[in-house]
Amino acid sequence: MFESHHDSSVTQLIPPDRKYPDSTLPWRPSYLRRSVLASFAVVFISILVAIQILAAVSNKNYGIATGYPNQHYLWTYGPTAFLTLVVALWNRVSYQSKLVAPWIRLSQPNVPLSRTLLLDYMSGFELFVVFRALRNRDFLVSVSSAVSLIIKILIVISTGLITLTLAAVPYDSHPMVVQDRFVDSNARLARTGTLAWYVVSGIMGNNLTYPDGISPDYAFQSVSRDAAETRFTVDGFHNSLNCQPVDLIMTGSAPSDPHQPHNTLNLTVTSPGCNMKALRLSGPQDRCGNNDTCFTLFARFANTSCDGTANDAGRRILVLVGNITYTRDYTRNETDYTGQNKFHPFKAKLNNSTQLLCQPSYSIDKVDVIRNGTQVLSVTPSSQRLSRTLDSITPWDMVDAHYASYIAANPGNLYGTLAIVSEDMVDTDAYMSVALLSQLAPNTSMATAYDPDILRQLSTKYYRQSTAIIAKQSLMEPDSTDITGFAVLNQNRLVVRSWAAQLMAGLVAGCIVLVLLALYLAPGEGILPCSPTSALGMASLIINSRELLARLRFSGAADEKNLNILLGNSTFKSGLSFDSTSYRPRFTISDTQNTASHIPQSFPQISSKQSSPGVLGSLSRLALCSVLAALIITLELLLRKSSNENGLGNVGDDTFVHYTWTTLPALVFGGLGMSFSMIDFKVKSLAPYTTMKKPVTADVFKTLDLLDMSIPRTIFRETKLRQIGGLAYTMALLISSIFTIFSASLFQALSIPTHLEARIQANTSFGSRVIGDKGATAVSSLILESNLTYPRFTYSNLAFPQLLANISMPESKEPSLNTSFLAIDAIVPALRGKMECRFYDSSKITTNLTLNYTSTVHHNPLGFFIQGEECIQSGEVTYEDYMYNGVFNTAANVSYFGGAGTSNSDPVGGCSDIVYAWGRTDYKSNPIVQHVAALGCNVTYEAVDVETHFIGADLDIDPKNPPRPLEETARNSSIPRDVSKYGWSPQMTVYSGLAEFTTDQNLDPFFAMLTTSPWAVPVTDLGNASVDSKIVDAIKFQHGIIQAQTIASIRTFPANKSNTTLSNPKHGDNDAQPIYLANVTDPIGRRRVVQDAVSTRVLEALLGVTLLLVFVSWAFMRETAVLASSPTTIAAVAALVAGGNLFDMLPPDAEWRSPEELAAAFPPGTKFWLGWGLVPDELDGETSGPVNEGGIRSFGIFAVSEGDEVEKASPGMSIGGRGGRYASVGGDDG
Repeated sequence: MFESHHDSSVTQLIPPDRKYPDSTLPWRPSYLRRSVLASFAVVFISILVAIQILAAVSNKNYGIATGYPNQHYLWTYGPTAFLTLVVALWNRVSYQSKLVAPWIRLSQPNVPLSRTLLLDYMSGFELFVVFRALRNRDFLVSVSSAVSLIIKILIVISTGLITLTLAAVPYDSHPMVVQDRFVDSNARLARTGTLAWYVVSGIMGNNLTYPDGISPDYAFQSVSRDAAETRFTVDGFHNSLNCQPVDLIMTGSAPSDPHQPHNTLNLTVTSPGCNMKALRLSGPQDRCGNNDTCFTLFARFANTSCDGTANDAGRRILVLVGNITYTRDYTRNETDYTGQNKFHPFKAKLNNSTQLLCQPSYSIDKVDVIRNGTQVLSVTPSSQRLSRTLDSITPWDMVDAHYASYIAANPGNLYGTLAIVSEDMVDTDAYMSVALLSQLAPNTSMATAYDPDILRQLSTKYYRQSTAIIAKQSLMEPDSTDITGFAVLNQNRLVVRSWAAQLMAGLVAGCIVLVLLALYLAPGEGILPCSPTSALGMASLIINSRELLARLRFSGAADEKNLNILLGNSTFKSGLSFDSTSYRPRFTISDTQNTASHIPQSFPQISSKQSSPGVLGSLSRLALCSVLAALIITLELLLRKSSNENGLGNVGDDTFVHYTWTTLPALVFGGLGMSFSMIDFKVKSLAPYTTMKKPVTADVFKTLDLLDMSIPRTIFRETKLRQIGGLAYTMALLISSIFTIFSASLFQALSIPTHLEARIQANTSFGSRVIGDKGATAVSSLILESNLTYPRFTYSNLAFPQLLANISMPESKEPSLNTSFLAIDAIVPALRGKMECRFYDSSKITTNLTLNYTSTVHHNPLGFFIQGEECIQSGEVTYEDYMYNGVFNTAANVSYFGGAGTSNSDPVGGCSDIVYAWGRTDYKSNPIVQHVAALGCNVTYEAVDVETHFIGADLDIDPKNPPRPLEETARNSSIPRDVSKYGWSPQMTVYSGLAEFTTDQNLDPFFAMLTTSPWAVPVTDLGNASVDSKIVDAIKFQHGIIQAQTIASIRTFPANKSNTTLSNPKHGDNDAQPIYLANVTDPIGRRRVVQDAVSTRVLEALLGVTLLLVFVSWAFMRETAVLASSPTTIAAVAALVAGGNLFDMLPPDAEWRSPEELAAAFPPGTKFWLGWGLVPDELDGETSGPVNEGGIRSFGIFAVSEGDEVEKASPGMSIGGRGGRYASVGGDDG
């Protein structure tokens, strides 16, 4: 390790009575000051802390922030740009440590020339300098160079530090909106319609899912859905049954009424606190047929009351399962309801039974809901035990609403239903039919229901499920309340790669250790009297070193080899001495081996060949230009390949290969930047000497130092000096320093969609006749009123055949293809109803309002007759109702009416397949009938080709990209149209079974949905003649939805036996024959390395500008063979100074003066010039006269007095100078 002190001993005794200048050396490099190095240590510590924090935050929060692909420049440029700035600043430390290393060694005794005057760390490759400095024990140089290398490695690694990754990110306090709330009113509950029953039936029989806000156990508040997974706490309505086993005796079983086919059960129920001695229930039918004995299972969910009670306190629900044996009783004769036929009735025996008496209860509790997308995973009681009830709602109100929903949906069909449980046929009422089929697991024997606990659990779960749907429908109203909850969002996150962070942290930690070591090694005191970075500074430092000057007097044109020979085995040491006369301190470099006596007294002028540095040679420049051009071409070709092939290649995620596209460009462009740094260094080191090929002024001469300064200062100085060639290279260096920054985002891994082909074929198609189906109307009701998504292969008014897709794909892709995310685009056929309608305004409608008329059927009826639908009056009219196309009840508190009918038995009818009528009445106006309109439509069936976007190999229609019918392809389907006038019409039952629910207006189920569905028109539009066209469009749209579900209900035929979707099918044609070609897109596709167009264009522009700057520098700096040796050693620069006449014009204490003072010390008009000149004859160190009689020429730096026209002087011309020395312009050769 070299020592940081120098020998400042005084070689002469100083008289004690005199004061002399402070002998402490004042100059040391600014970037080697310990305060600066400590600042760097703080920077590196901050970087280490930042990396650790970023990595910890990334690991904890699934990334440091949410990012977007079009903003990837922010995170790719950021770390790289910052480290580029750090390395630019540290390069000053590295340069100055290399600069002072030989001077520090020179201040130490017995150090060979190779480590002092001839030492050159600045021209070497950084990596080699590290080991060379270690070998020389110049640890400060080794440390600073190592840090510089590490930072450059950090720049390369930083390009892959932060990546954009799709991640599921949990948020504990994600804002959400509660969309409804429980309302304390039984107004809607009292008018519960059939929608709840349809939901239960749909869940049980049509594989439908629970609507939003409903679970098997709760009706809970709906919350906005914008996350992949959510957890939140809301209010949940929870019903229950408190059931107890009771004793039951069947006292008899008989037909209840001659006109009623159902048997009755006469029962006696006894239990603590509740007895029922004469309970009558609808009994199971005897299904014996012609047999005399049969066995029947039965189940009931009956609404009963305890004897002697008249309010809710005595009400009970009887849950009963049992089995009865019927035996024909030949001892009795009965007459049927006609009174003509006699028969022997059956007598019944209750074999065994299980029965429970239940009381309802409910509460509104806080519940924790976990939802995955649109699917509710669980609804559980919250730890927040806050239970409440609604003042206006009793538990028995919920029971009544439950029974009411069935009565409306199943009039006349509440009893005698057969439910098949496993292989057992069970006679049930409508309630227990649903309960058994929905709550018992498949293949479960009916015998399990005889267990009281299982029966209790079964009935409670059923009741809880049914009333949860009713509560959601009838006890909630829209609301908007902000809450927070847990959410998992699928986001593109900026993820810190752990391997990169750990590697960078290790390297930065190494930098910290090295910087602290540099802090210890850095010189704490001054090293030299002045800066040695310029020729003027070097002249000031060696002006008093006569031994060195004499040795180097004629070696200005010597190369490194000759300098080494010339200096021989001498050992030099620097230090301070004092002039024996003036006692002035002097900085001297002396030969410690006293070899001056062996210096030849002749003038051994050494003239080596002046050579250009290798990196500035023509071949090197041409190679550099070729590399730049090749990079531009390569980038362009790669970009085109990436654009044409959707990337440059496949890459796996989370592998080390995943990072090669960030590190490889960084290495390439980082290496290119280092090359420019080496070239720029050579240019800057030669710039002062190329400048002095022509005379320069003293003001310029003092500033001829371009190495020890920042790039902005260098650019300013080169501009001032008009160093166009050097300026061009400096600009090229500045641009090349940001190559790595932009290369960080040059390539990125993206999921590129894969495009494949598929062949789609119909598997199941439609029958030849449309039949009204209650299941279809149930699904339609749920679509229109419960926000049910369209079932598979239906959308809006379109019904598709069941389709199968055969996807063709490369074999290499098959194992990793996720078919559930495929996007499939195809043109496939679909069926739809085609409505041909006639609109009737009020001028074509005759109305007849009868006031003060009330019957069991009508109240103030409004009859209307439509001109154009007269066929309803064919034949003799017995009842007045049948004289009209329709009759609506009216009332003072009801304003709007609307109905749809398909036959004479409907409230509305006519000649058309379907007739719609609507309007408005106002008892306070004259006339009372304010508006009336009607629409008559005939329905046929047509096929149409549809541009359809499917999701997944199962061909689910994408609701975000709705199907688009190609209207020009519409064609009649082979499904016939039957007209009711000539026979059975399929439209007669198209609306039968629509869910009923009460509204404030006089609307049938069709119009109730027309004014309340997600596509509803305001109910007030029914009374506005100006928007009748809007009503017509809404009717056609809603009918299309219902009709599509009806058509879908006959999608049961094998496609090879149906031709309903074909155009003009011939004999033998079928729906399975056509093959529909489809385009398949895998959105996830393959992870591909994609070249970024913006970064490519930026890099191409920067490379192009850099190439131009290289050419400019080449043009303005063609002659670089100025010196025979590199001016980066002390000996080389000292030889140039010693070969000229600067010492004659410098003051004796030049080393203690500033450059400005030295410039002012030269005679006015003095100019400085580098070249060959004639020097005075010398003999024994003394000049022999003012004339160079021997014609000795020397290569060096000369000062030319004002008035001497150097450029015009002829070779050999003497130029006068101070002190008896002369310079003369000579040739370029020796």
